[in-house]
Amino acid sequence: MLQGSAAPGSCYFYYPRLVCVVGVRDEAVPTVNLAPITWATPLSTDPPLFGICLSPQNHSHALVLRTGEFSVSYLSHEHAELVAAMGRLSGRSVDKVRTLGVRLAEPSALRTPWLADAYVAVECSLVDRHHFGDQTLLVGEVQGVHAAAEAFDEDGVLRVREVAALLYLGSNRYATLAPPAR
Repeated sequence: MLQGSAAPGSCYFYYPRLVCVVGVRDEAVPTVNLAPITWATPLSTDPPLFGICLSPQNHSHALVLRTGEFSVSYLSHEHAELVAAMGRLSGRSVDKVRTLGVRLAEPSALRTPWLADAYVAVECSLVDRHHFGDQTLLVGEVQGVHAAAEAFDEDGVLRVREVAALLYLGSNRYATLAPPAR
């Protein structure tokens, strides 16, 4: 039974959530900035729209507005330390790709690469944005999907026995789903 009252932000009631890594070109350096986020969601199937929430204070936010595109990559739990390191570093002062030794895959639809170790990645062109509180919902139209064949079944459902999807619990803690008992 629930008791008492908690202030918003005092507990991570909205987690666990899948972690994804937003990639966006930084043409001034040149490199790709990588921002791990959990506030990401499909918005529409026709047209295929995907939304990511970024703070306007986030370096990637300005880069998405400047380039008009972004990639979204999903990594397995084995990459939790890498994702955590991406989150601790600022792309304003560090080339995360070079510093962390990240492997990028060539885009096919747009100009922004995605993570080569992703079990699925999408290329999105920015079509809209909406401000909500301290976040901006950046809406991208999906221009390309790259999925590892072994990661999904014939219906397109993630094979959780083969892919340990990376979940964020809050407070810099990660987990994955335990595969069902056989």
